[in-house]
Amino acid sequence: MRAMHELHQSVEADIDHSTERALPPLQHQWPQLGQELFALEHTHTDLNTVNQQPLTEQEKREKREVIRNTIITQLYSGEGEHSRDTRYLAFLLVKRGRGGEIVGNPYTMGKGGSKQELPYTGLEGYYAGSERTPERPGMTCEEIIQEEAKIGAELLKSIKKHAIANDSWADVARLKHILAGQKPDIEELRTLQLFWTGIVKRLHVRIYHNPEFEPTLTEKIEQLEHLLNGTPTRTEQEKQMKRTGEGECHRLIDEYEHLSKAEQEQERQERQTRELIRADRLEEFQQFREATYEILATSGQGRYAIGVQDGSLKDAIITEAITLPDIPDRSVYSPTLVHLTLEQLEGYLFLAHLGDVGGDPLARSMLVSDHFSGDS
Repeated sequence: MRAMHELHQSVEADIDHSTERALPPLQHQWPQLGQELFALEHTHTDLNTVNQQPLTEQEKREKREVIRNTIITQLYSGEGEHSRDTRYLAFLLVKRGRGGEIVGNPYTMGKGGSKQELPYTGLEGYYAGSERTPERPGMTCEEIIQEEAKIGAELLKSIKKHAIANDSWADVARLKHILAGQKPDIEELRTLQLFWTGIVKRLHVRIYHNPEFEPTLTEKIEQLEHLLNGTPTRTEQEKQMKRTGEGECHRLIDEYEHLSKAEQEQERQERQTRELIRADRLEEFQQFREATYEILATSGQGRYAIGVQDGSLKDAIITEAITLPDIPDRSVYSPTLVHLTLEQLEGYLFLAHLGDVGGDPLARSMLVSDHFSGDS
């Protein structure tokens, strides 16, 4: 683990921070969500929910303000250790350049042999700890990009398959146009959010898919014994499950006892090696995550602000203003040539734009939810 920490410090030292650039502020305008907010405010302020009597104008204004504040507060609500807006800022920081620490400066060869720069997806941080280093096996920068491309291609393939089955091919083109900048409707936002959260949940445990996390024989025995100790035997089904588990445990113990002394020593050494690599991977994964949030916390530049205009349905609009800290330009990282098929490239680019919409706090807010209580 010390070697990995020193390697991380060495990489940091090699980055020319004089090339750091201030990322331009981002501004997203959501007229459709502004209109949705306007509709919510007026739908829930027509009548008193207690006696079904009309509200006074003062009561209406107060209730609309409560609804608006509830929506805005939710954008900054906690999600585990960090709030929703902070998590989105961290994602954007990785996507806008910090992903280079994991995959370098990726590009592929386009038509006619021209270089095509590949954008970061913002998901690169989930691969921290999975990379190959001099001390441990792992994935190359190209393999990480290729796996992301595969995930994007699989998602796009399933979307196209669904479109063909339901004769809704125009929906595929529509989703691509939305990711290119067109304004989505509420249902399309729900769809993109669902796609994105599914991918994030999948990659959140990506590090545990490295082969070192496969338990060795003695670990399997210990895990099964621990599980059996906590297995209840109140019902006949529970008793049967425990008998089955005990049978499997006896089988594994017998398998171990039939190993030669040399094979048992080899298993012990393999277990020790895996334990060290696991700890190494998890430490690096956590370090990258903590460092990303530390950049946001100490820079004083990371900001997520919301502006609401809801005086009338016609002019209703919600505006996001996002500022990110200065980070090194991607050119400071080593070039990474990535070989992709056309299908993989299409999937990768789809994935690279998906998080901008699907992971946005507004796209995950009550405004996009199927349910909203005016009393919340």
